[in-house]
Amino acid sequence: MIELEELKKEDLPMMTEIAIKAFQDDKNTYGDYPPLIDMEHHTIRFIDNGLSFKILKKGQVIGGIMVFNHHNGTYTLGSIFIDPAYQNKGIGQQTIRLIEAKCPDATTWKLDTPYRSYRNHHVYEKMGYVKTGEVMPNKKNPEFKLFLYEKSM
Repeated sequence: MIELEELKKEDLPMMTEIAIKAFQDDKNTYGDYPPLIDMEHHTIRFIDNGLSFKILKKGQVIGGIMVFNHHNGTYTLGSIFIDPAYQNKGIGQQTIRLIEAKCPDATTWKLDTPYRSYRNHHVYEKMGYVKTGEVMPNKKNPEFKLFLYEKSM
């Protein structure tokens, strides 16, 4: 069983460490980390909006999740990362279920994930998310794409 606890600014160095480990496969596959890996810069806005959480298992921080509330019933899962030692154990699914329950006004959830992140595709689709499109976020790297997913509640 996992728990979510609000992220605080003093947690950022530890969260950055976990995120770097969690996204190492992305760096190896695509040559770089995702933009949200820069926790100090990007995460402050999540903290200020109260939609960023540490993922804990038996009191130990093992990951994080950040969400955008668009205030129209639509939420975007901005980032979810789990320490590699805890991956492939259903924690991502548990975390998404918990965050969805924390946002009962949500009518639509959106997210994006790299096109070669096959495990992510499988998990999201298993949880009811449907692929709705593709984008090329970096014109300098036209081979890299993000798959867009959506879930209606």
